[in-house]
Amino acid sequence: MNPLILMDAGLLTLLLIIGVPVPFCFAGAALLLMMFGDFGSTSFLVGAGFNKLNSIVLIAIPLYILAGGIMGAGGIATRLVDLADSIIGRLRGGLGLVLIVTTAVFGAISGMASSAVAAIGTVMIPRMVERGFDRGYAAALVAASSVLALLIPPSASMILYGWVTGTSILACFLAPIVPGLILLTLLGFWNLILTRRMPLKQPEPAPMRAIVGETFIRTKKAAAGLMMPLIILGFIYGGITTPTEAAAVAVVYAIPVAIYVYREMNWSGLGQVLWRAGQTSGVLMIMIFFASMLGRIWTLENVPQEILESFLSVSENPIVLLLLANLFLMIIGMFMEDVSGILLAAPLLLPVMKQAGVDPIHFSAIIATNLGMGLITPPTAPLLYFAALIGKTSLSGMLKPALVFVFFAYLPVVLLTTFIPALSMWLPSLVLGLN
Repeated sequence: MNPLILMDAGLLTLLLIIGVPVPFCFAGAALLLMMFGDFGSTSFLVGAGFNKLNSIVLIAIPLYILAGGIMGAGGIATRLVDLADSIIGRLRGGLGLVLIVTTAVFGAISGMASSAVAAIGTVMIPRMVERGFDRGYAAALVAASSVLALLIPPSASMILYGWVTGTSILACFLAPIVPGLILLTLLGFWNLILTRRMPLKQPEPAPMRAIVGETFIRTKKAAAGLMMPLIILGFIYGGITTPTEAAAVAVVYAIPVAIYVYREMNWSGLGQVLWRAGQTSGVLMIMIFFASMLGRIWTLENVPQEILESFLSVSENPIVLLLLANLFLMIIGMFMEDVSGILLAAPLLLPVMKQAGVDPIHFSAIIATNLGMGLITPPTAPLLYFAALIGKTSLSGMLKPALVFVFFAYLPVVLLTTFIPALSMWLPSLVLGLN
Protein backbone atom coordinates (compact mmCIF):
# COMPACT_ATOMS: atom_id res chain seq x y z
CA MET A 1 0.00 0.00 0.00
CA ASN A 2 1.15 3.55 -0.74
CA PRO A 3 3.18 4.78 2.29
CA LEU A 4 1.34 8.11 2.14
CA ILE A 5 -2.00 6.29 2.46
CA LEU A 6 -0.68 4.37 5.47
CA MET A 7 0.48 7.64 7.01
CA ASP A 8 -2.92 9.16 6.28
CA ALA A 9 -4.74 6.26 7.94
CA GLY A 10 -2.42 6.60 10.92
CA LEU A 11 -3.15 10.34 11.17
CA LEU A 12 -6.89 9.70 11.02
CA THR A 13 -6.61 7.10 13.78
CA LEU A 14 -4.44 9.35 15.96
CA LEU A 15 -6.83 12.29 15.64
CA LEU A 16 -9.76 10.07 16.60
CA ILE A 17 -7.92 8.64 19.62
CA ILE A 18 -6.95 12.04 21.03
CA GLY A 19 -10.54 13.23 20.76
CA VAL A 20 -10.49 15.66 17.84
CA PRO A 21 -14.05 16.22 16.54
CA VAL A 22 -14.72 13.70 13.77
CA PRO A 23 -15.36 16.23 10.95
CA PHE A 24 -11.92 17.73 11.60
CA CYS A 25 -10.36 14.25 11.66
CA PHE A 26 -11.62 13.66 8.12
CA ALA A 27 -10.57 17.19 7.13
CA GLY A 28 -7.03 16.64 8.47
CA ALA A 29 -6.65 13.33 6.67
CA ALA A 30 -7.92 14.81 3.40
CA LEU A 31 -5.67 17.86 3.76
CA LEU A 32 -2.59 15.67 4.27
CA LEU A 33 -3.23 13.83 1.01
CA MET A 34 -4.02 17.05 -0.87
CA MET A 35 -0.75 18.63 0.31
CA PHE A 36 1.61 15.72 -0.25
CA GLY A 37 -0.18 13.46 -2.74
CA ASP A 38 0.61 13.46 -6.44
CA PHE A 39 -2.85 14.38 -7.71
CA GLY A 40 -2.01 17.43 -9.81
CA SER A 41 -4.77 19.99 -9.29
CA THR A 42 -6.82 19.18 -6.21
CA SER A 43 -9.79 21.34 -7.21
CA PHE A 44 -11.62 18.24 -8.42
CA LEU A 45 -11.60 16.92 -4.83
CA VAL A 46 -13.50 19.97 -3.58
CA GLY A 47 -15.92 19.48 -6.45
CA ALA A 48 -16.33 15.83 -5.51
CA GLY A 49 -17.25 16.84 -1.97
CA PHE A 50 -19.85 19.35 -3.14
CA ASN A 51 -21.27 16.95 -5.72
CA LYS A 52 -21.82 14.38 -2.98
CA LEU A 53 -23.68 16.93 -0.89
CA ASN A 54 -25.84 17.86 -3.87
CA SER A 55 -28.22 14.95 -3.30
CA ILE A 56 -31.92 15.05 -2.55
CA VAL A 57 -31.51 11.88 -0.48
CA LEU A 58 -29.44 13.76 2.10
CA ILE A 59 -32.23 16.28 2.68
CA ALA A 60 -34.07 13.52 4.56
CA ILE A 61 -31.48 13.49 7.36
CA PRO A 62 -31.94 17.08 8.65
CA LEU A 63 -35.70 16.70 8.21
CA TYR A 64 -35.80 13.56 10.39
CA ILE A 65 -33.53 15.27 12.92
CA LEU A 66 -35.95 18.20 13.00
CA ALA A 67 -39.03 15.97 13.31
CA GLY A 68 -37.45 14.07 16.20
CA GLY A 69 -36.44 17.32 17.90
CA ILE A 70 -39.97 18.69 17.63
CA MET A 71 -41.55 15.56 19.05
CA GLY A 72 -38.97 15.35 21.83
CA ALA A 73 -39.51 18.95 22.89
CA GLY A 74 -43.25 18.67 22.29
CA GLY A 75 -43.92 16.02 24.94
CA ILE A 76 -44.05 12.81 22.91
CA ALA A 77 -41.33 11.14 25.03
CA THR A 78 -43.22 11.70 28.28
CA ARG A 79 -46.46 10.33 26.84
CA LEU A 80 -44.75 7.26 25.40
CA VAL A 81 -43.16 6.55 28.77
CA ASP A 82 -46.47 7.01 30.62
CA LEU A 83 -48.26 4.64 28.22
CA ALA A 84 -45.62 1.91 28.45
CA ASP A 85 -45.42 2.36 32.22
CA SER A 86 -49.16 1.71 32.58
CA ILE A 87 -48.80 -1.56 30.61
CA ILE A 88 -45.53 -3.16 31.79
CA GLY A 89 -44.20 -0.82 34.49
CA ARG A 90 -45.82 -2.82 37.31
CA LEU A 91 -43.54 -5.81 36.71
CA ARG A 92 -40.42 -6.10 38.82
CA GLY A 93 -37.77 -4.34 36.78
CA GLY A 94 -40.58 -3.31 34.47
CA LEU A 95 -39.48 0.30 34.31
CA GLY A 96 -36.34 -0.89 32.53
CA LEU A 97 -38.55 -2.64 29.98
CA VAL A 98 -40.51 0.60 29.63
CA LEU A 99 -37.29 2.41 28.82
CA ILE A 100 -36.26 -0.15 26.18
CA VAL A 101 -39.64 -0.17 24.44
CA THR A 102 -40.12 3.61 24.45
CA THR A 103 -36.60 4.13 23.13
CA ALA A 104 -37.36 1.78 20.23
CA VAL A 105 -40.59 3.65 19.44
CA PHE A 106 -38.92 7.05 19.75
CA GLY A 107 -36.14 5.80 17.49
CA ALA A 108 -38.78 5.15 14.86
CA ILE A 109 -39.60 8.87 15.08
CA SER A 110 -36.18 10.51 15.34
CA GLY A 111 -33.86 8.05 13.56
CA MET A 112 -30.96 9.26 15.75
CA ALA A 113 -29.55 7.47 18.80
CA SER A 114 -28.39 10.69 20.47
CA SER A 115 -31.92 12.15 20.17
CA ALA A 116 -33.32 9.06 21.89
CA VAL A 117 -30.79 9.39 24.74
CA ALA A 118 -31.69 13.04 25.27
CA ALA A 119 -35.47 12.65 25.00
CA ILE A 120 -36.02 9.34 26.80
CA GLY A 121 -33.09 9.60 29.22
CA THR A 122 -34.24 12.97 30.56
CA VAL A 123 -37.63 11.48 31.41
CA MET A 124 -36.68 7.96 32.44
CA ILE A 125 -33.47 8.19 34.48
CA PRO A 126 -34.96 10.32 37.30
CA ARG A 127 -38.06 8.11 37.33
CA MET A 128 -35.97 4.91 37.53
CA VAL A 129 -33.76 6.31 40.32
CA GLU A 130 -36.89 7.26 42.24
CA ARG A 131 -38.06 3.63 42.06
CA GLY A 132 -34.76 2.23 43.32
CA PHE A 133 -32.75 1.59 40.16
CA ASP A 134 -29.03 2.31 40.34
CA ARG A 135 -28.36 5.60 38.54
CA GLY A 136 -25.36 4.22 36.63
CA TYR A 137 -27.39 1.21 35.51
CA ALA A 138 -30.27 3.42 34.34
CA ALA A 139 -27.90 5.57 32.29
CA ALA A 140 -26.19 2.49 30.78
CA LEU A 141 -29.56 1.03 29.81
CA VAL A 142 -30.57 4.30 28.15
CA ALA A 143 -27.35 4.27 26.11
CA ALA A 144 -27.69 0.61 25.14
CA SER A 145 -31.35 0.95 24.20
CA SER A 146 -30.85 4.12 22.16
CA VAL A 147 -28.94 2.12 19.54
CA LEU A 148 -32.31 0.65 18.56
CA ALA A 149 -32.87 4.00 16.81
CA LEU A 150 -30.30 2.85 14.22
CA LEU A 151 -32.11 -0.43 13.61
CA ILE A 152 -35.77 0.61 13.70
CA PRO A 153 -36.74 2.65 10.60
CA PRO A 154 -36.52 5.37 9.57
CA SER A 155 -32.81 5.43 10.37
CA ALA A 156 -30.47 8.24 9.35
CA SER A 157 -27.61 5.74 9.26
CA MET A 158 -29.42 3.52 6.76
CA ILE A 159 -30.19 6.54 4.58
CA LEU A 160 -26.46 7.28 4.48
CA TYR A 161 -25.56 3.64 3.82
CA GLY A 162 -28.00 3.43 0.90
CA TRP A 163 -26.69 6.73 -0.46
CA VAL A 164 -23.01 5.74 -0.17
CA THR A 165 -23.40 2.25 -1.66
CA GLY A 166 -26.21 2.87 -4.14
CA THR A 167 -28.47 0.38 -2.35
CA SER A 168 -32.25 0.72 -2.05
CA ILE A 169 -32.95 2.85 1.03
CA LEU A 170 -36.33 1.16 1.48
CA ALA A 171 -34.61 -2.23 1.68
CA CYS A 172 -31.97 -0.83 4.03
CA PHE A 173 -34.74 0.41 6.34
CA LEU A 174 -36.21 -3.11 6.52
CA ALA A 175 -33.00 -5.14 6.81
CA PRO A 176 -32.08 -4.33 10.47
CA ILE A 177 -35.63 -4.63 11.88
CA VAL A 178 -35.49 -8.33 12.86
CA PRO A 179 -31.97 -7.99 14.39
CA GLY A 180 -33.32 -4.93 16.21
CA LEU A 181 -36.23 -6.91 17.66
CA ILE A 182 -33.85 -9.67 18.77
CA LEU A 183 -31.67 -7.03 20.42
CA LEU A 184 -34.72 -5.52 22.13
CA THR A 185 -35.62 -8.95 23.52
CA LEU A 186 -32.09 -9.62 24.80
CA LEU A 187 -31.86 -6.20 26.44
CA GLY A 188 -35.19 -6.87 28.15
CA PHE A 189 -33.98 -10.28 29.35
CA TRP A 190 -30.74 -8.91 30.81
CA ASN A 191 -32.62 -6.03 32.40
CA LEU A 192 -34.70 -8.51 34.37
CA ILE A 193 -31.57 -10.46 35.37
CA LEU A 194 -29.49 -7.44 36.41
CA THR A 195 -32.26 -5.84 38.46
CA ARG A 196 -33.10 -8.91 40.56
CA ARG A 197 -31.08 -7.71 43.56
CA MET A 198 -31.84 -4.01 43.31
CA PRO A 199 -34.06 -2.59 46.08
CA LEU A 200 -36.82 -1.63 43.67
CA LYS A 201 -40.03 0.05 44.76
CA GLN A 202 -43.06 -1.53 43.16
CA PRO A 203 -46.16 0.54 42.34
CA GLU A 204 -49.12 0.07 44.64
CA PRO A 205 -51.43 -2.80 43.56
CA ALA A 206 -54.52 -1.63 41.69
CA PRO A 207 -57.70 -3.33 40.42
CA MET A 208 -57.59 -4.55 36.83
CA ARG A 209 -60.38 -2.15 35.87
CA ALA A 210 -58.33 0.81 37.12
CA ILE A 211 -55.22 -0.39 35.23
CA VAL A 212 -57.19 -0.85 31.99
CA GLY A 213 -58.83 2.56 32.40
CA GLU A 214 -55.49 4.25 33.03
CA THR A 215 -53.96 2.51 30.00
CA PHE A 216 -56.87 3.63 27.81
CA ILE A 217 -56.49 7.25 28.91
CA ARG A 218 -52.74 7.25 28.34
CA THR A 219 -53.19 5.59 24.94
CA LYS A 220 -55.46 8.44 23.87
CA LYS A 221 -52.90 10.98 25.06
CA ALA A 222 -50.05 9.23 23.22
CA ALA A 223 -52.04 8.43 20.06
CA ALA A 224 -50.97 11.52 18.09
CA GLY A 225 -47.30 10.71 18.69
CA LEU A 226 -47.72 7.00 18.01
CA MET A 227 -49.30 7.82 14.66
CA MET A 228 -46.13 9.55 13.47
CA PRO A 229 -43.96 6.48 12.71
CA LEU A 230 -47.01 4.76 11.20
CA ILE A 231 -47.58 7.71 8.88
CA ILE A 232 -43.90 7.90 7.90
CA LEU A 233 -43.50 4.19 7.14
CA GLY A 234 -46.99 3.89 5.65
CA PHE A 235 -46.28 6.69 3.18
CA ILE A 236 -42.90 5.19 2.25
CA TYR A 237 -43.89 1.55 1.81
CA GLY A 238 -47.31 2.43 0.44
CA GLY A 239 -45.53 4.07 -2.49
CA ILE A 240 -47.03 7.47 -1.68
CA THR A 241 -43.76 9.27 -1.01
CA THR A 242 -40.01 8.81 -1.15
CA PRO A 243 -38.10 8.67 2.18
CA THR A 244 -37.15 12.34 1.73
CA GLU A 245 -40.75 13.40 1.08
CA ALA A 246 -41.90 11.30 4.06
CA ALA A 247 -39.42 13.19 6.25
CA ALA A 248 -41.00 16.46 5.12
CA VAL A 249 -44.46 15.06 5.90
CA ALA A 250 -43.18 14.09 9.37
CA VAL A 251 -42.08 17.67 10.07
CA VAL A 252 -45.39 19.12 8.83
CA TYR A 253 -47.26 16.63 11.03
CA ALA A 254 -45.05 17.13 14.09
CA ILE A 255 -45.40 20.91 14.36
CA PRO A 256 -49.18 21.12 14.96
CA VAL A 257 -49.10 18.02 17.19
CA ALA A 258 -46.41 19.54 19.44
CA ILE A 259 -47.90 23.05 19.52
CA TYR A 260 -51.67 22.55 19.35
CA VAL A 261 -52.34 18.94 20.47
CA TYR A 262 -49.80 18.43 23.26
CA ARG A 263 -49.32 22.19 23.87
CA GLU A 264 -45.86 21.68 25.37
CA MET A 265 -44.06 23.77 22.76
CA ASN A 266 -44.77 27.25 21.42
CA TRP A 267 -43.48 28.99 18.33
CA SER A 268 -40.49 30.35 20.23
CA GLY A 269 -39.64 26.80 21.32
CA LEU A 270 -39.90 25.70 17.70
CA GLY A 271 -37.27 28.27 16.83
CA GLN A 272 -34.91 26.74 19.40
CA VAL A 273 -35.53 23.25 18.00
CA LEU A 274 -34.83 24.55 14.49
CA TRP A 275 -31.56 26.07 15.71
CA ARG A 276 -30.40 22.84 17.38
CA ALA A 277 -31.42 20.74 14.37
CA GLY A 278 -29.53 23.14 12.12
CA GLN A 279 -26.40 22.81 14.24
CA THR A 280 -26.55 19.00 14.18
CA SER A 281 -27.25 18.93 10.44
CA GLY A 282 -24.44 21.40 9.76
CA VAL A 283 -21.92 19.21 11.57
CA LEU A 284 -23.11 16.16 9.61
CA MET A 285 -22.86 17.98 6.28
CA ILE A 286 -19.31 19.16 7.03
CA MET A 287 -18.36 15.61 7.95
CA ILE A 288 -19.93 14.20 4.78
CA PHE A 289 -18.12 16.82 2.68
CA PHE A 290 -14.65 15.96 3.98
CA ALA A 291 -15.36 12.22 4.15
CA SER A 292 -16.41 12.31 0.49
CA MET A 293 -13.14 14.00 -0.45
CA LEU A 294 -11.15 11.46 1.54
CA GLY A 295 -13.13 8.58 0.05
CA ARG A 296 -12.49 9.86 -3.47
CA ILE A 297 -8.74 9.96 -2.85
CA TRP A 298 -8.71 6.48 -1.34
CA THR A 299 -10.69 5.17 -4.30
CA LEU A 300 -8.17 6.69 -6.73
CA GLU A 301 -5.41 4.97 -4.75
CA ASN A 302 -7.28 1.61 -4.95
CA VAL A 303 -7.52 1.33 -1.16
CA PRO A 304 -10.75 -0.78 -1.26
CA GLN A 305 -9.09 -3.24 -3.65
CA GLU A 306 -5.97 -3.41 -1.48
CA ILE A 307 -8.08 -4.10 1.61
CA LEU A 308 -9.80 -6.91 -0.30
CA GLU A 309 -6.45 -8.36 -1.34
CA SER A 310 -5.12 -8.15 2.23
CA PHE A 311 -8.20 -9.98 3.51
CA LEU A 312 -7.90 -12.61 0.77
CA SER A 313 -4.23 -13.10 1.66
CA VAL A 314 -5.40 -14.32 5.07
CA SER A 315 -8.11 -16.61 3.70
CA GLU A 316 -10.59 -16.89 0.85
CA ASN A 317 -13.09 -18.66 3.10
CA PRO A 318 -16.29 -16.54 3.26
CA ILE A 319 -16.66 -17.19 7.00
CA VAL A 320 -13.16 -15.92 7.69
CA LEU A 321 -13.77 -12.87 5.46
CA LEU A 322 -16.94 -12.09 7.40
CA LEU A 323 -15.13 -12.42 10.73
CA LEU A 324 -12.35 -10.10 9.52
CA ALA A 325 -14.91 -7.58 8.27
CA ASN A 326 -16.72 -7.70 11.62
CA LEU A 327 -13.44 -7.15 13.46
CA PHE A 328 -12.69 -4.18 11.19
CA LEU A 329 -16.14 -2.72 11.87
CA MET A 330 -15.86 -3.28 15.62
CA ILE A 331 -12.56 -1.39 15.73
CA ILE A 332 -14.02 1.48 13.70
CA GLY A 333 -17.09 1.50 15.91
CA MET A 334 -14.96 1.92 19.02
CA PHE A 335 -13.58 5.22 17.73
CA MET A 336 -16.35 6.65 15.53
CA GLU A 337 -20.06 7.20 15.81
CA ASP A 338 -22.32 5.45 13.31
CA VAL A 339 -22.55 8.18 10.65
CA SER A 340 -18.80 8.67 10.22
CA GLY A 341 -18.26 4.91 10.55
CA ILE A 342 -20.62 4.25 7.63
CA LEU A 343 -19.02 6.97 5.51
CA LEU A 344 -15.61 5.38 6.06
CA ALA A 345 -16.33 1.65 6.23
CA ALA A 346 -19.14 1.07 3.74
CA PRO A 347 -17.21 1.87 0.54
CA LEU A 348 -14.05 0.20 1.85
CA LEU A 349 -15.63 -3.10 2.89
CA LEU A 350 -18.29 -3.52 0.22
CA PRO A 351 -15.84 -5.23 -2.21
CA VAL A 352 -14.89 -7.67 0.57
CA MET A 353 -18.56 -8.40 1.24
CA LYS A 354 -19.24 -9.04 -2.44
CA GLN A 355 -16.27 -11.41 -2.55
CA ALA A 356 -17.77 -13.27 0.44
CA GLY A 357 -21.12 -13.50 -1.38
CA VAL A 358 -22.90 -11.05 0.95
CA ASP A 359 -25.76 -9.05 -0.51
CA PRO A 360 -25.40 -5.25 0.00
CA ILE A 361 -28.79 -5.26 1.77
CA HIS A 362 -27.55 -7.93 4.17
CA PHE A 363 -24.39 -5.88 4.69
CA SER A 364 -26.51 -2.89 5.73
CA ALA A 365 -27.76 -4.88 8.74
CA ILE A 366 -24.25 -6.14 9.52
CA ILE A 367 -22.77 -2.63 9.52
CA ALA A 368 -25.70 -1.20 11.52
CA THR A 369 -25.42 -3.78 14.31
CA ASN A 370 -21.62 -3.55 14.45
CA LEU A 371 -21.42 0.24 14.55
CA GLY A 372 -24.34 0.32 16.98
CA MET A 373 -22.37 -1.89 19.33
CA GLY A 374 -19.37 0.40 18.92
CA LEU A 375 -21.38 3.35 20.21
CA ILE A 376 -21.44 1.80 23.70
CA THR A 377 -18.06 0.01 23.56
CA PRO A 378 -15.02 1.63 25.25
CA PRO A 379 -12.63 3.34 24.76
CA THR A 380 -14.66 6.13 23.15
CA ALA A 381 -18.29 4.89 23.55
CA PRO A 382 -19.90 8.24 22.65
CA LEU A 383 -23.38 7.20 23.76
CA LEU A 384 -22.13 6.13 27.19
CA TYR A 385 -20.55 9.54 27.74
CA PHE A 386 -23.68 11.31 26.53
CA ALA A 387 -25.92 9.16 28.75
CA ALA A 388 -23.62 9.83 31.72
CA LEU A 389 -24.05 13.55 31.08
CA ILE A 390 -27.85 13.24 30.79
CA GLY A 391 -28.04 10.96 33.83
CA LYS A 392 -25.62 13.03 35.95
CA THR A 393 -23.50 10.01 36.77
CA SER A 394 -19.94 8.78 36.22
CA LEU A 395 -18.81 6.44 33.47
CA SER A 396 -17.32 4.01 36.01
CA GLY A 397 -20.76 3.28 37.43
CA MET A 398 -22.05 2.46 33.95
CA LEU A 399 -19.26 0.18 32.73
CA LYS A 400 -20.34 -3.13 34.29
CA PRO A 401 -23.92 -3.17 32.96
CA ALA A 402 -22.75 -1.67 29.64
CA LEU A 403 -20.25 -4.49 29.13
CA VAL A 404 -22.93 -7.07 29.96
CA PHE A 405 -25.11 -5.56 27.23
CA VAL A 406 -22.18 -5.52 24.79
CA PHE A 407 -21.05 -9.12 25.29
CA PHE A 408 -24.37 -10.83 25.94
CA ALA A 409 -26.81 -8.82 23.84
CA TYR A 410 -25.03 -6.91 21.08
CA LEU A 411 -22.32 -9.44 20.22
CA PRO A 412 -24.81 -12.34 19.78
CA VAL A 413 -26.97 -10.11 17.56
CA VAL A 414 -23.94 -9.12 15.45
CA LEU A 415 -22.98 -12.78 14.95
CA LEU A 416 -26.55 -13.89 14.22
CA THR A 417 -27.01 -11.06 11.73
CA THR A 418 -23.70 -11.85 10.04
CA PHE A 419 -24.09 -15.59 9.64
CA ILE A 420 -27.87 -15.95 9.22
CA PRO A 421 -28.71 -13.77 6.19
CA ALA A 422 -32.41 -14.61 6.43
CA LEU A 423 -32.70 -12.42 9.55
CA SER A 424 -31.97 -9.31 7.49
CA MET A 425 -33.20 -10.44 4.06
CA TRP A 426 -36.62 -11.84 5.01
CA LEU A 427 -38.47 -8.53 5.45
CA PRO A 428 -37.03 -6.84 2.32
CA SER A 429 -37.93 -9.96 0.33
CA LEU A 430 -41.42 -10.07 1.80
CA VAL A 431 -42.27 -6.37 1.48
CA LEU A 432 -40.35 -5.41 -1.65
CA GLY A 433 -40.35 -8.78 -3.43
CA LEU A 434 -36.55 -8.97 -3.58
CA ASN A 435 -34.87 -12.28 -4.42
